[in-house]
This record gives sequence, C-alpha cells and structure tokens, in this order.
Amino acid sequence: MRERFRPQREWAEGRGLLLILAHFLTGAGAGAWIFSMLFGFTPGLVAGFFLVVFGALAHFFFLGRPERFWRMLTGFGSSWISRGLAGMSLFMAAAFVYLLLWFFAARQTSLEQIFFALSLLGALWVVVYKGFVWASSKGIPLWNTPLVPALYISYALRGGAAVLMVLGSLVTQHAALGPLEPLKLWLAVSTAVLVLIYLEVMRGSGMTALRSVDLMLFGRVALPFYLGAVLVGLVIPIAIGGLAYARTVSPELLGLLGLLSLLGDLSIIYCIAKAGLYRPLPA
Repeated sequence: MRERFRPQREWAEGRGLLLILAHFLTGAGAGAWIFSMLFGFTPGLVAGFFLVVFGALAHFFFLGRPERFWRMLTGFGSSWISRGLAGMSLFMAAAFVYLLLWFFAARQTSLEQIFFALSLLGALWVVVYKGFVWASSKGIPLWNTPLVPALYISYALRGGAAVLMVLGSLVTQHAALGPLEPLKLWLAVSTAVLVLIYLEVMRGSGMTALRSVDLMLFGRVALPFYLGAVLVGLVIPIAIGGLAYARTVSPELLGLLGLLSLLGDLSIIYCIAKAGLYRPLPA
C-alpha cells in the first residue's frame, strides 16, 4: 500500500540535522545568557554567547548557498527565519560588546547599560522566535500549532538553566546559583506537562497530526523519544532535581542533571522535526 503521509525530510535528515543543532544551541545559549544576567554569573555569559555563535554557524552551513545568507534579512516583515536572523545578529553584536566592556572593567557605565539591555533583548528574541519558525509551516500539522512556540520557549529556558548547572558544578564556589536548583526542577516538571498537553492536543488535531504522534510514541521516532526526550531529558532530571530539592547533593550530580537535561532538549527538537508529516493533498 502506498504511503499516504509524506514525511518532512529537509529539516530532519542530512543537512537538516544542522538546523536542529542550530536551534538547540541558540536556544540554550540565549537562555544561559538570560539566567546569567539574572544571577550575575560571568562564565554563563561567556558560554551563552559562544553557544549562540556556534548555533549561528550551524545555521550558516545548513543553507544551500551560505554566501547568500544576508538575503534572509529582506523578508523581515513576513518571515520568521528573517526575524530570527535579525535577533541573532542583534544578540551576538550586543553581547560581544557587552563582554568586552565587562572584561575591560568598563562597568556601571551608560554604554555598558545600553549593551546590557540590547543583549537581553536579543537573547529574548532568540528564545522566542524558533518555535514560530516551525509553527509557520502550515502544511505540517504537528508543527502548525501555538503549542510549538510555547514548547520551544520552555525548552530554551530549561536549556539555559542546564548550561548554568553544568558550569556551576565546575565553579562550585559561586553560591549565587543556589536558587537555580528549584527553578530547574520547576522548569523540568512544567516542560513535562507541556509535552503531554502537546501530544494529547495533536492526537485530536486531524489524521496527519495523529499519525505524527503515533510515529513519536510507537513508530520510527519512538526510540529517541522515550530514551532521549523522556528518560534522559525528563524522568532522570526530575528525579535528581527532586532529590536536590529535598537534600543537599554534590555539585557533580547537579552537573550531570544539567548535562542529561541538555541531551533531552536536543532529543525533543529532533523528535518533533523527525515526526513531521505533510498534510496529504486533496485528490
């Protein structure tokens, strides 16, 4: 029997894996920058900046004609990809200048405050835009829902917190990251609930979306979903986070929590991309 539903391959296989990596890196990097600003954690600022830079490079190499990437900016009024490029450019430029001012001790100046605000705006922009890129794909019901931007925002913030936990396990004297432990647990639990809501809503959103969910739960995407997104990305981090909330745990265990959480974040982005199916054209 001929396959009725055509899988989306451009963003999930081959060169498309670079796009998945790009969205993972930029989301985690921007989230790390936001939380590092909140906690005054300089290593997190540096890591967040470079994660976004590496993510931007992955975007660049994903393009079929990288030398024409600048043309993406011309569609700002109608394209979320163009808006995302603008947001990443704003963040990288402002964050680079801010870090220069920081390391050269030009702190608490008007110029430093301006680039502080611009970098924060750029980071928020990067966190928000990615889900809308996927949600704007009207031919793929699994992506074309307001829940996808909400899910991507949640995972970007979760990824940012995870980056700080990994770094915090290496810089254990930085006590200001203490409030990050309950925050990370809350983000993990809320993300798990959001994933369940997303899957349940998609099951009732037509045959194509139902088929995509079946691919994630029972089909070819089930292994990375259950092993990566659920077990590594949700169950184990929630268990470790609950233990850390109830008692004192070692920095190494918290670092492991962050690392597993990041692997889970990458897995869920891959699973959503891989399970995307085009809505069948009318006969």
